[in-house]
Amino acid sequence: MIQKCPGQDGRSWSPEDVSEKECPACQYNIEFFKFDLMRSCPNCGKDVINPRFNLECAEWCEHAAMCIGQGSTLYKEVQAIRDRVVEKIEEIYRYQPDIIAHIKEVVKMADRIGSREQYSPLTVILSALLHELGNSSCQPQKLKHQEILAEKNPESISHCWQIAAALLEELDLPERYQKEIINNIKALGVQELPNPSFLVLQDAHQLVEQQSDPSAAVKLKTEGGKYLAEKIL
Repeated sequence: MIQKCPGQDGRSWSPEDVSEKECPACQYNIEFFKFDLMRSCPNCGKDVINPRFNLECAEWCEHAAMCIGQGSTLYKEVQAIRDRVVEKIEEIYRYQPDIIAHIKEVVKMADRIGSREQYSPLTVILSALLHELGNSSCQPQKLKHQEILAEKNPESISHCWQIAAALLEELDLPERYQKEIINNIKALGVQELPNPSFLVLQDAHQLVEQQSDPSAAVKLKTEGGKYLAEKIL
């Protein structure tokens, strides 16, 4: 029985699997191993995200659960990022508690589907948290985003998805993940994307919608979504 993900076995690593990034707060050089999503700066304590983080293997590796299970370091790192984004979302929708409740239900459902599908929780959870900002009917002027995007000129925000993009940029996530998340939230309800994180988001959203409206039609794409549908609908 394999006790550890082979890719995380340092004996097989090359020098390219270890990198450094300067802490944006104190300029201390932080060392990252390739599967570190985030590390606290040893000098000042600021959480800094690894710009070279990549866990695409979670989409196909049969041992992915070892990396993304709830007891793993990665899962805890994603939870820390998730908590920060939840704070931002609650501020943005401060006067719209119904939307906050809906978002949290979609996140909960996406987390359950993603866990069964053994996908990396990073793009799944962040897509679910930000999905309402991708809605074409969303109007920036009705949201409380000015205070949380201190470095952004509010007048430069003409679409709500730009608020989501600014939040992801503040988190300093690797660009490939930022693009995937923004593409996911803009496509939801408009078109179908082939990437697994979008399919999890789509299924989670459909299941939450059907819970509130049993007449709503669903066309689930993931095995995790179909399994949950049998359990909860």
